[in-house]
Amino acid sequence: MNIAQEALSDLTAKIQISIDRNDYEKEVNDSLKSYQRKASMPGFRPGKVPFGLVKKMYGKAVLADKVNQLVSDNLNNYIIEQKLPVLGYPMPMKGQEFFDDNDQREQFDFTFELALMPKYELNLNDKVANYVRIETTEEIIQKTIDNIRNNNPVITQPETVGSNDRVSVVLTQADEKGNEIEDGFRKEFTFHMDQIKSAESREQLIGKEVGAEFIFNFSKALESDEAAAKILELKEDQQHITSSDFNMIIDEVIHEEKAELDEDLFEKIFPGAEIKDEQAFREKIKEEIEKQYESESDRYFFTKAVDQLIETFDAPLPDDFLKRWLVYNSEGKLNKDIVEAEYETKYANSIKWQIIEAELLKSSEDLKVNENEIRDRMKSYLFANLGMGNLDEEMSKRMDGVVDSLLENKDEHQRIHNELFERKLAAYLKEQMTLQEETMSYTDFVAKVNEENNNKNETADE
Repeated sequence: MNIAQEALSDLTAKIQISIDRNDYEKEVNDSLKSYQRKASMPGFRPGKVPFGLVKKMYGKAVLADKVNQLVSDNLNNYIIEQKLPVLGYPMPMKGQEFFDDNDQREQFDFTFELALMPKYELNLNDKVANYVRIETTEEIIQKTIDNIRNNNPVITQPETVGSNDRVSVVLTQADEKGNEIEDGFRKEFTFHMDQIKSAESREQLIGKEVGAEFIFNFSKALESDEAAAKILELKEDQQHITSSDFNMIIDEVIHEEKAELDEDLFEKIFPGAEIKDEQAFREKIKEEIEKQYESESDRYFFTKAVDQLIETFDAPLPDDFLKRWLVYNSEGKLNKDIVEAEYETKYANSIKWQIIEAELLKSSEDLKVNENEIRDRMKSYLFANLGMGNLDEEMSKRMDGVVDSLLENKDEHQRIHNELFERKLAAYLKEQMTLQEETMSYTDFVAKVNEENNNKNETADE
C-alpha cells in the first residue's frame, strides 16, 4: 500500500491511496472461508460448498467491502498520524466513489480532496463584549416569597365549609322530589368554593358541617350547563342529567392558609441552610434569583460573543471546496444553488465557528469535557434531591446503572457534553474578553432579547 499527499492550494490538498492484491487478499480469503463454513446450497452438505463456488457467488461483494474498509481505515489513520488539521472529511475527487463489486481490477488507486484549516490566531484580550447584569428588585423578591407561601400552605380540616375552602362530597342523582334514584349517577369528587359562581349556592354551602346531607344543583351553582357537565365529568350519554338536582353529602372540608414565615418553611425550601429569620430568608431568595438571572445573562453573553468572534474572523476559507463538499455530503438534500445562496449567512459561519472552537480548545485544557463530568451532570439531573454524600454502596451502584443506561443514548450523551462545554466556554470567554456591562431589570432584559430575535428573523426573511 502507498499513501501520498499533494498540495492543491494553500488550503486544499489531495491524498492518493494505492492498494494492490497483497493488501487485501488474505482478509478477502478469510472472509470467504467464513462464508464457506456457513454456506448451505442444494446438492452440498452444510459447510461443504466448494470454495470456488463460494468465491464466485460472494467474491466481488466481499472484495468491495474489504477494499472500501481498508481505504477508509488507512485514510483516517494517515490524517491522525500526520496531524492534518482537516475541515470536514476528505471527499473523493472528480466524482470518484469507493470501489464497487463490478470493478475487475486487482490494484486500485483512490484519490481524495480535503480542506485544511487556515492559520488563525485568536486574541481574546482585544475583544470587547456586552454583558447584561439583571438586577433583582424587592418587588420580585416579595412576589417570589408570596408564591412560596401560597404553594406550601398550612392545611387544616375544619368541621364547617368556609368561603375559601375545598370541599369533598359524595353526589347521588335525585328525582324531582329530592329522592335518590336507584342506580342513578353517583360520584365522589372535590371542588373549590371559588368555582361556585351563584351567590345563592355559595350561601347554601357556607357553614354546612361535615356529614351534612342536602339537595344541590351544580348547573345553577356554576351558572352554566357546560361547566356543570365538565366538573361532573359527564359522558355524552349522561348529558341529559347536567341540570339535575343531586343529593349531596359533605365528606371533608379542606382549608388552606398561606404558610407562615417561620423556620419550618425556611428549612423546607432551603434544607440545611439554617435560616433563622425572615431577613435571612429574603437574602437567600435574592441569592437564588440572581443565580438564575446570571445563568440567563451568561447564555445571552455567550450567544453575542460567538456572533462577535465569527464577525471578526479574518482568515481565508477554501470556499470553492467547501461548497462542493456541502452538496456532496447532503445526501441529495442540497444542490449548488441552495448552497451558493446560503453559504455566507449560514454555512460559512458554522465553519468559522468550528475553527474558532479548535483554537479555543488549544488555549485551555480545562475547556475539554471528560466522561466523569458528563456522568456527574446526569446524576445531578436524576438524583439532585437524594443527598449525594449520604448514599450507601448499593444505592450508588443502582444510580451508576441508571446513568450507564441513559448515557448509552448517543444523542443524550452529546446533549450533556454540549451543555457542559458551552458553560465552560462561556465562563472562559467572560474571563478572557473585556466586558462592557449594563444593568437592567428582568422585564427590560426579556424585551431586549425578544426585540433582537425579531430583528434577526426579519433580516433572515429578507
